[in-house]
Amino acid sequence: MKRLTLFFVLCLSCSAGFSQSLRVGFYNLENLFDTINDPKINDEEFLPGGKSKWNSERYLKKLDNLSKVILEMNGGSGMDVLGLCELENKKVLEDLTKKTPLKKIKYGIVHYDSPDRRGIDVALIYNKSKMKVLGSAKINIRQPSDSLSPTRNILLVKGLVNKKDTLYFFVNHWPSRRGGKESSPLRVNAANTLLKALDSVRTKHQTAKVIAMGDFNDTPTDESMQHLSEEGDLANLMTLELKMGHGSHYYKKEKNIFDQLLVSENLLGESGCRVPADAGRIFQPDWLLGEVYKGDGPAPLRTFAGNRYLGGYSDHLPVYMDLLLK
Repeated sequence: MKRLTLFFVLCLSCSAGFSQSLRVGFYNLENLFDTINDPKINDEEFLPGGKSKWNSERYLKKLDNLSKVILEMNGGSGMDVLGLCELENKKVLEDLTKKTPLKKIKYGIVHYDSPDRRGIDVALIYNKSKMKVLGSAKINIRQPSDSLSPTRNILLVKGLVNKKDTLYFFVNHWPSRRGGKESSPLRVNAANTLLKALDSVRTKHQTAKVIAMGDFNDTPTDESMQHLSEEGDLANLMTLELKMGHGSHYYKKEKNIFDQLLVSENLLGESGCRVPADAGRIFQPDWLLGEVYKGDGPAPLRTFAGNRYLGGYSDHLPVYMDLLLK
């Protein structure tokens, strides 16, 4: 109750003079694959004859589950702008936005194929009545060694909101933590790639308003994220959730905030579109949580726990924030 009270006080105190808001978020979809074999990628696990016994029934249930989350993240109205990761291709996004209850919203899709060998990509969907896309690009992350498997692109989307405010969205899905501490330099390398892309945008537009989002596979206090915030002049909006000990990803009984929203310092100002400094929230209603592994307590209800099919939503909880518009 105290958390809710604080949230509403923040909303009331910061919304004076702002007539509307844009709800922006990010969601790791946990292996949203279709059932069709793509010989260019390693998708054998998610085929009818594969280890996961993936079929049309399970695929359609996954789509419906995800559509429910995306709608309820904004009180049933659907997210205005949502970055996504762990999806196989553009087709699954078309199925998600056109063959589920999300079809009532006219969503646009920004997507590029990734060099990831499993074929999992990042993307962005947006309500066409709330934002107009002015341009987009994919940014390749060059691995430190040629012996390493290629990783996901960073997606850059330039959008116009409120008919006057231009925003630059960077959607990320950084290398996993597999390998423990030895994998940390891979995410620092990803941070440096993002910083170079930021510099490129700011060279052309000094006052560019930036929103960086993603599953960074590091917490706000890890080296890569600290480096990104300090060198990129980006404020991490997940500070309140971090102080409260919440997490967007659970490992056994450990909670970590891997899914994060960061904004350029000029979005914390008093004029134009803006966002409070600790506005990032983890969407965690009771129906998204349950016992996945016995004795671990509530955790995100995922699609699979190992080889065990649960028919849930995702192993990550989505995050969101409200961008206040004049």
